[in-house]
Amino acid sequence: MKQIFTLLIVTICMLSCSDEGINGDKYAYSYTNKSDLIISTSEDSYMKFGTVASGENLVFEYRFNAEDDAQIADDEYGETIRFEIDEDLNEFSYSNTELATMKLVFSKDCFCYFPMDVSKNVDPTGSISGQKISDKQWNIKIDVTFYGADTRTIEERFTLKQ
Repeated sequence: MKQIFTLLIVTICMLSCSDEGINGDKYAYSYTNKSDLIISTSEDSYMKFGTVASGENLVFEYRFNAEDDAQIADDEYGETIRFEIDEDLNEFSYSNTELATMKLVFSKDCFCYFPMDVSKNVDPTGSISGQKISDKQWNIKIDVTFYGADTRTIEERFTLKQ
């Protein structure tokens, strides 16, 4: 009986230690060269979106995708931060009103509606800095509040997309 009880405890522990369904969130930190960032808006929403096009700059992208629960319809959620800098820079630091020169944009991807709200239709505040560490990598620090309330703090290495 003691062996069965021990086997049962070990089995329960092994099942509870499974990583299935735990933190399937995905993060990506990348940038493209010879690119430009095009910002789009809608007059009935405060949310802005950025599209990467061919150009002359570096466009950086932070991407987050939350784990999808197959049992819940339309629960998908993701977010993106994009900004551009001059491709000739080796380091940079921008804050508050200077952020507008970077075409900085934060977008949420979900089955959500973001109706126009004057209190949220504001420029980002905070700071972004970066230092080139190789031909294919940058260290980037982001500490910015978007739409007056959504603060994101990120310190990561961004890698050139191939």
